[in-house]
Amino acid sequence: MEDARARKFDVVVIYMLSRLTRQGAAEALKIQQELAKHGVALVSTQEPFINTSDDNPFGVAFFALIAGLAHQESKNKSKFIRDAFAELKSKGSHSSGPIPYGFDAEPVNVDGVTIRKLKPGVTSGKEVGPESTPADNVMHMIEAVESGLKENAVANELTECGAPTPLSSLDDEAAKARREASRKRRKGSSGDDADNEWSPTVVRRILRDPRLAGFAIGPVDPKTRVRTILRDEEGQPVRPHEGFITPKRWYDLQAILDGRKRTRRMDRAGTMTFLGSWGALRCGICTSGMTVANADETYVCNLNRSVGDAPKHVLRIGMDLANAIVAGRLWAKVANLDPDDPDDVAILTAAAERFAVQGTDPEAAAELAEQEAQLAHVQKSMEELYRDRSDGLYEGTTGRQAFKDTILKYQQHEARCLVRIDELKAAATTATRLPLEEWFADTDDGDPFAPGGLWDRWDVETKRSFLSLFVDAVTVNPATTRRGTSLERADGRIEVDWAKPKPAEEDNESVTA
Repeated sequence: MEDARARKFDVVVIYMLSRLTRQGAAEALKIQQELAKHGVALVSTQEPFINTSDDNPFGVAFFALIAGLAHQESKNKSKFIRDAFAELKSKGSHSSGPIPYGFDAEPVNVDGVTIRKLKPGVTSGKEVGPESTPADNVMHMIEAVESGLKENAVANELTECGAPTPLSSLDDEAAKARREASRKRRKGSSGDDADNEWSPTVVRRILRDPRLAGFAIGPVDPKTRVRTILRDEEGQPVRPHEGFITPKRWYDLQAILDGRKRTRRMDRAGTMTFLGSWGALRCGICTSGMTVANADETYVCNLNRSVGDAPKHVLRIGMDLANAIVAGRLWAKVANLDPDDPDDVAILTAAAERFAVQGTDPEAAAELAEQEAQLAHVQKSMEELYRDRSDGLYEGTTGRQAFKDTILKYQQHEARCLVRIDELKAAATTATRLPLEEWFADTDDGDPFAPGGLWDRWDVETKRSFLSLFVDAVTVNPATTRRGTSLERADGRIEVDWAKPKPAEEDNESVTA
């Protein structure tokens, strides 16, 4: 246009009008009028009727008509593209952006529509390091967090061993774009900048991704910036991809990242004890789980600073004493359960349900575990959604409708999970019973602690499973007296919370509330 104003030429030749503009007749005429103002004509090689020279009085009229048609065609194409993307998205296709770290993509046909299905990439079979693949690194992150490492420790470990980062797996242009987007998102901080330096944010982002379990992703939560699970019209998760881990394992992983699930079933020295380091034994001062001090063979809670109402403290109890006291109370309780006592009936009911779940067939047990994990996840999502609404994030007509649509899907999914869980538990309970007679028949004179007896033969994991049937928690309180033997003093400090059936689920807040 600058050259036209300088009269460096007399005619602009275009291939087709759509190559000049697709903004409609008004925009096209604006360009033509600017050219005509400086005595420059416009000619199309593929549309000979577009010729705005002085000797073609119909050229401008044809020009406006074709411009309008080109604009409509552009709108139609845009709508087609939007509809196509919506169709692909509804089926969970990975339709745009880089392939997620650790994955490969392949085209597959779903209901007559070709989608891009994600699947785990190749693994090297080598230890994580400079030659490990992204798929190797993803599995290492999952297993590290499951074993108890925090995201910053995992990031440090990956950096120290030189594992390739997500940036190093991209081409130069994509890596540059990712860096720029990262800087804008973090306002100048260094999160994704280095090719060989991992950050806790990157580790967390990978582990939070629902695609690890094969789920399709929905919109990013505007508050937490976490990718949500895409759900169909009935609220069910859409799962078109092949994941690194099962949905149950992914839900458990999210609970670990949220701090809602125990990660270690062994103590810090790698040994397994009857009560310590798996959440059964609680501190009576701060209610935290007690760990193992192998040096002096004690269970211990060592809080080195005040947290809330809990003061700084060290609480210990002898390991052998606690094990013997709890095991003795456990077997005494089981031996004397009275089917006419309401409290004992509650314990028997809870134990029977738990035993049925433990003893059910592997497929049913896996489904039950997944349904319970899904239930916990969707209920947490509902709590966050209600919290966001109370914070004013769903104001206005559009916001209220978005809240209503989302919470309705969550509630439908929650209801289905509850129904299926009840069905699975009922089926398992019907098919199994507590083998009380067998347990006591397998003891010497009714004594499970006799040498070579049942308790002596069971390994630690079996003892833990037996305890979890009848006990919800064991609490150790501070010592209040020095009188009596060490066994008597320890016995006075221990409280056992016997198993209780799960209460019926309370209804969630109404959608219209």
